[in-house]
Amino acid sequence: MAQKRVRRLSEILANLEGKIARITLNNPEKLNTFTVERMQQLVDIFDKIETDKKIKCVVIDAVGDRAFSAGLDTAMLTGGDPDIKNKIVAVGTALSKKIFYLPQFVISEVAAPAVGWGCILSMLCDFRYALKTTYFKLPELEIGIYPATGALTLCMMHFGPSLGNDMLFLSKKLSAEEGARLGFVNGLGSSREEIEKLAMESASKLSRLNQQVAMYSKANTRVLQSMEYGRALDLEARCFREMLELGKEKDWLEKYLEAFKKMRIAR
Repeated sequence: MAQKRVRRLSEILANLEGKIARITLNNPEKLNTFTVERMQQLVDIFDKIETDKKIKCVVIDAVGDRAFSAGLDTAMLTGGDPDIKNKIVAVGTALSKKIFYLPQFVISEVAAPAVGWGCILSMLCDFRYALKTTYFKLPELEIGIYPATGALTLCMMHFGPSLGNDMLFLSKKLSAEEGARLGFVNGLGSSREEIEKLAMESASKLSRLNQQVAMYSKANTRVLQSMEYGRALDLEARCFREMLELGKEKDWLEKYLEAFKKMRIAR
């Protein structure tokens, strides 16, 4: 294996050899949580994948039995950086768009709970294979965090308003088995070996497709949404910034209603 094409980081392993690339979240002691730096590392990795004609498919997995990823590293919020929330939204939005619009197919092997940004990462993938015993959860509103960087948009996109509201506002744990019944999870397994076999079978099939036809077809599916994803994500970020600003005002409710009215007119 050519060492120059394998990027080994303390928390992320990226094997970019051959038609099927593999990215492994490798920080089980901290439940594979994301910092701004780790999200930027993933942006850089996907930048390389995007322009590599040899790579047809990407498989994402994670080390550890406690979490595929538990989401954001909340220590960032108390680390003393006054602009950390804006940095999280900026880098998280960039990463979310990068994965969503990646021309290659992305598959996730979810062998442990996918929570917060771990759930977002799984929702960004084209295919999901999961252990029968695991679950997906978006706890953002439960802990008082605005669901930006794709949580809100992807939730509505995948689940619609009814289940989407359960996921967003009631922080519902979506079991892998229920996700499979809904068509969100593409395949279930009873062990890591089983879900890896399912993922690699799909990756092998995808890597044999005509690359140009597959990429153009995938691109079309990405923009044929009720609201194009990039625009929806920008709207998420705008609402987040306005929320931060309005939170400082005593008459924030009146200003919110006026801003919401203008937003509706603009759409």
